Amino acid sequence: MATYRELLAQKRELDERIEAARAEAAHEALASVRAAIAEFGFTPEEVFGKPRREKTTRGARRAHKPERANLDLFGDTADKT
Repeated sequence: MATYRELLAQKRELDERIEAARAEAAHEALASVRAAIAEFGFTPEEVFGKPRREKTTRGARRAHKPERANLDLFGDTADKT
């Protein structure tokens, strides 16, 4: 059975191999994406989607647009009965 230190050494070696394999896979994926963009002329919006705008709630919109008060300053709109 391997000792603790031997296992740590194996882990470091595996971590290095994993990182190297990840870097190579990322390089290949990026090359593939670039080739597809060049071949088909994709736009950034097609690749990444349209940026989302923040949605406001109806209550928030109303808070910014105060309702006009219907004031009868001169008394000419009062009900004359």
